[in-house]
Amino acid sequence: MSESLDLPMNMDTKAVGIVDCHAHIFPPAAGASGFPSMELHRIHQQRAMHMHGNQPYRRLRDNAIVTERMLWDANDPSPAGAKDVSFSAGRFGRFQWEKDGESYYVQFLPPWMEDLSMSADRLVAMMDHAGIETAVLQNDHIYGNLGEYFAEAISRYPNRFIGLAQVEEAFAYHDTEISRLHDQIGRLKMRGLYFTTTGLFRSGYNPLHSDKAYDPFWAEVEKLGIPVSWVQSAKSPVGTYEDELRHLETIIGKFPKIRHVLVHGLPTSLYSDEKGRLTFPPLVKTLMADTPVMAEILYPIAVGRKTKYPFAESHTHIQQLIDTFGADRFMWGSDGPNVERYCTYEQSLSYFHFGNLSPADARGILRDNALEFYRARP
Repeated sequence: MSESLDLPMNMDTKAVGIVDCHAHIFPPAAGASGFPSMELHRIHQQRAMHMHGNQPYRRLRDNAIVTERMLWDANDPSPAGAKDVSFSAGRFGRFQWEKDGESYYVQFLPPWMEDLSMSADRLVAMMDHAGIETAVLQNDHIYGNLGEYFAEAISRYPNRFIGLAQVEEAFAYHDTEISRLHDQIGRLKMRGLYFTTTGLFRSGYNPLHSDKAYDPFWAEVEKLGIPVSWVQSAKSPVGTYEDELRHLETIIGKFPKIRHVLVHGLPTSLYSDEKGRLTFPPLVKTLMADTPVMAEILYPIAVGRKTKYPFAESHTHIQQLIDTFGADRFMWGSDGPNVERYCTYEQSLSYFHFGNLSPADARGILRDNALEFYRARP
């Protein structure tokens, strides 16, 4: 483990068995990657890069930042809104496209990623170097539909990975997707469900995921006893971040036994004043204090474009989150290897400042909370 990790002095770091609650493995992004066709995978990637706002679009010939959002019709969130711009997965971490004779790209992944792939072998080596025992394999359609890919990695590396299932969110209430969920939880031994509201574009965001049509799907999730890892985009046809949380609140009201985690954590920049003090709206307080909702602590991927390692500005936000909601509501994650746009995988752990946390609370955030949430023991 990195010697710069600011752990309580009496914690035996070798005995912690740290769990990274948010990591990725995936085959080369140019392929079908578990989709019925490469074209279907590509439309998911194009939509994701339209929604992505962390990294800017750049013009290839001079690397200049461009502000035009040229991948999708802003007035049509359905697949028909995709612009014909020869969108493709490029090299060295970039997705690329053409418009009016110009080439453009977005640096979504680290520049060392030549074919936009991340093998289980490489991630395990990175985990070993950083002192990470176990990683939760999250998925997104950007990378593919990867249940089988995850299962193969888990079989080769027992106790190193916990896998999450995935469905086509826009059609999750269909019998085919419910069967797919059961197959991934039963046969492939996934430990939870990854659900991104961005995936609703396939149906033009109609119906929405808290509508009555989805009740059979959420009922099955509740029966299976699996948790849900939620990705909310904060600016989409669903609405603002709080609008997205209201849909989650509705689902919790109908299916109170399902456990949830907010992927990428609470966006504390929305609730911070100029001095870094956080004021949370009632909805956030209710969900985090009174319902089965947790949040990731995962700052470098969110703030890395604006601040540099060790991301000191995030430390006060982390402390306020823990002071407000308690250490048992949080789990640490990296978003590796994507985080290496901004810092090394090891630094995505060593930036984390524990302040006045007790060894038990630190161990909870680094290990126990994630293992209890996914109910798996390495």
